Amino acid sequence: MKKILTIAGGFSTEREISIKTGRAVAKGIYKAGYESLFIDTAFPESIIQVDDSFNYEIEMMTVSKTPEKTKALIDTLKKLAPDKVFIGLHGGEGENGEIQKMLDDINVKYVGSGSVSSAICMDKNESKVFALKVNVPLANWKMLNNDEMYNDTIKELINSEYSYPVVIKALAQGSSIGVSILHSEEDIDHTIAMMNNIDDEFMIEEYISGRELSIPVIHNKAYPVIELIPNEGFYDYEHKYNEGVTQHVCPAELTEEQVETINSYALKMNEILDCKDYCRIDFILDGKGEFYFLEANTLPGMTELSLVPECASKVGYSFPDLMRLLIEGK
Repeated sequence: MKKILTIAGGFSTEREISIKTGRAVAKGIYKAGYESLFIDTAFPESIIQVDDSFNYEIEMMTVSKTPEKTKALIDTLKKLAPDKVFIGLHGGEGENGEIQKMLDDINVKYVGSGSVSSAICMDKNESKVFALKVNVPLANWKMLNNDEMYNDTIKELINSEYSYPVVIKALAQGSSIGVSILHSEEDIDHTIAMMNNIDDEFMIEEYISGRELSIPVIHNKAYPVIELIPNEGFYDYEHKYNEGVTQHVCPAELTEEQVETINSYALKMNEILDCKDYCRIDFILDGKGEFYFLEANTLPGMTELSLVPECASKVGYSFPDLMRLLIEGK
């Protein structure tokens, strides 16, 4: 029986969601017939054997990454010698390529994209640069330098190069953390406050009004497109992880030609970004029928409300089946 280790938790702003993903993944792997182990990387010496009663719960405390914890994780991985690791981390070291490089360095196999691909996809600016190379449409955007991250400067930039509404996005956050849609000058103060609370770089982006669409790519195959219809606002953190506040339509109501187009764009991005095993690629479809690439997620959520499992279920994969597919490639 193969031994599969799920690592989750971690130290990023998405720690809570990562634990939910890790819990679901570890259970799914167990139900798929593997020996399933679980580690919260914030507590790397605590190894949990997953069975029917597994339900990892932990108080949401502030945890800090230290060299000692990194070394302890490496030592634990070497001792366990899993056949494969399933990375259930979101944001931070999970998606910026750091964990992937560590696993590569100690010759531990894992599900998902490599370190370079992960780092590029996590960087919203870099992934857009790659989209340009394969002619996938984009909203206009610009990185903000330190001198531009102030009220008056942002106001001038919007008035000279953009118009309301406009989007401010953190460069390397997931789950829509660090995203603000400014509808008028009245939104600038709280946006600046948000930026000051997140240790990241930011970009300004043209706002595209339209339908929010997401498409999983699994082993280089496009899966059914899903449309996200929030009760209000956009598909932000609250709408992603709270039940009943977003309507999911899968497969999305698109023409055959539109499906071919979005599949083509998704597969182009999957290839140019060198994603492996699985990813989720997000688009906006505007009122004129044009798709715009938003971002590629190399470690999309795997909670009960997550999109990849929902899309896979439409072509007959149960959650354990999906785990087996991702682990085995078939």
